[in-house]
Amino acid sequence: MEQLLQILVFKTTVKTPHDRAALAPFMATLEQINRWTVDCEDCDCVLRIEADGVSPREIIELVQQAGFECVELGD
Repeated sequence: MEQLLQILVFKTTVKTPHDRAALAPFMATLEQINRWTVDCEDCDCVLRIEADGVSPREIIELVQQAGFECVELGD
């Protein structure tokens, strides 16, 4: 059975293109992630992820491993 694409949204401390580049190798470790972006212009530095079958907790831990703070944003 095919899984539905998830859209996960987080507030982060990923503030610059350099920070985004530092996060990239960590994001590449999860093959369930189809696409991810960080809006460094937004005051919440929003990380948006399109993924198949990944939990918000996994993403938070991954971003924290990269040295950034990460909190899931609600609907």
